[in-house]
Amino acid sequence: MIFGQSGAKLGWVDGLYLLRARWPLVLLIGSLVLLVGAVVRSKTPRLHEATVRISLDGLDGSVKAPAAGPEFQMDRRSEAAELWSRSLLSEVIAPCGLPARWGFTEEEEGFRLLESRLRVESVPSQRLFVVSARDLTREHAAALANVIAGRFVARKESEAKAEASARVRRFERERDECSGRIEATEARLVELAKEEGASSEEVAGLRRLLVSQRNLSHSLEAKRQMALLEAKEPKPVARVVSPATADQAVAVNPPWLGLPGLSVLGLVLGIVLALSVRRGGMRWSTVADLMRRLDVPVVGFAPLSGVSVVRMKEAPPSVLEPYRDVRNRLLRLPTGECTLLTLMPARRNDPVSEAVANLACVLADAGRTVLVIDADFRRPILHGYFDAAQHPGLSDFLSGEMRLEETVIRSWRPNLWFMPAGPLHADPGGLLGGRRMDDLIWELKRRFDFILIASPSIHATSDAGLLAGLADYTLAATPYLGHSLRCLRETKTALETVSASFAGVLLTTRVERAETGEAPAPEGVVEIAPKAGISPRK
Repeated sequence: MIFGQSGAKLGWVDGLYLLRARWPLVLLIGSLVLLVGAVVRSKTPRLHEATVRISLDGLDGSVKAPAAGPEFQMDRRSEAAELWSRSLLSEVIAPCGLPARWGFTEEEEGFRLLESRLRVESVPSQRLFVVSARDLTREHAAALANVIAGRFVARKESEAKAEASARVRRFERERDECSGRIEATEARLVELAKEEGASSEEVAGLRRLLVSQRNLSHSLEAKRQMALLEAKEPKPVARVVSPATADQAVAVNPPWLGLPGLSVLGLVLGIVLALSVRRGGMRWSTVADLMRRLDVPVVGFAPLSGVSVVRMKEAPPSVLEPYRDVRNRLLRLPTGECTLLTLMPARRNDPVSEAVANLACVLADAGRTVLVIDADFRRPILHGYFDAAQHPGLSDFLSGEMRLEETVIRSWRPNLWFMPAGPLHADPGGLLGGRRMDDLIWELKRRFDFILIASPSIHATSDAGLLAGLADYTLAATPYLGHSLRCLRETKTALETVSASFAGVLLTTRVERAETGEAPAPEGVVEIAPKAGISPRK
């Protein structure tokens, strides 16, 4: 199988190609969702929401409430939980006639419906609770919200009265206990008065104790009287400061039942279903589409694993087969005895070096003599894939410092040679456009079947235009999961301006290193492979 990466995750570019091919399916699913949504909306009761505001301190809505203290911050959750409690809701269902209006018979179903149509929010800055209730009409929604708020306020009043009554009983109990202690103290003083030789200090202490106990009794009696008054007219703990009214109720419906919500839902479902359908052959569709849109004969895939095939003893088919497909396409191009091919990145940072090395390997495996030249003087990295050093190389020969035989290295792979970039010259474009470059191309074409030149992007430097003009064909490499048709068209236009022949595109894909069984290519300077002379083609 040429595309061994079929198990990879679907990229966004893959998804765009698939959606463009299956847009009728997306539209059909979106239409069905709109139709079903319209039916559901017609059968879903239209609800109205009314809101009531409750103050826990009995404050009037016109009076500015003090800042919320820590006690409100701590207790507001328990108060909100009481508004949600089923004990309170059970006192609302029957008086409001919800079973007949909402059409339920089970109590549990009624609780679920009421809880789903009830919303409680706290406003700590004003010490308020906002209760919103939903019902079938504006009047019923307002009545439901007011009944819930009324039951809550009544509960709070009952709790306040119960607390005041408990306080009265506590003061009465403490007063009775104090009266008992006073009687005991008076009885002891009477006994001491009858005894002869009683201690004057003990008598004085008891009299002081009696005075303090009588004062405490008077204080407790005063507190009891105050508690009695509070029990008769307790201070309001909660009050409805803004009751719900029918004219203020608003119509509410689930947002997904509206036209925008249904449209988005249908579009999302259509995209998900279109992408979930088996996508075999989609990569071939991409190849055919690019060949048609760019009018080029060669479009193929170039798997990248971080390790060149040059360094592999046995490369996996998932890496080799796509390059063999590209090789077969290249062999069908009309050329002379030698094919000079320039490979450049479509954009500045697109990877191309590993693809050049791997393509050269499959060409060499087919019995062709192949020379790879690294002509990217500013970012030379191709020598790492051939276990070679950057110097000496192409710039050394073009500057006249070394002979051709001293700059070309024979790799460990049969039929494959490599020329590094060499050190960066002050004017790389001047070297490439000089007479020695023409002589070099003429000499190398006599000796090799294929010459692959790794070039920088034509959008980055002027060197790329010179190299493309010297070559028979030019290929642009770009990532498959991020390629831009506009960028490729710009690359083709730029090549046409320098009279270069744009032959096609290499779509690079990532392959897991675990599949290759090799370590990543070393960075930096490595030892030069054994050098051999350049044997001419016979």
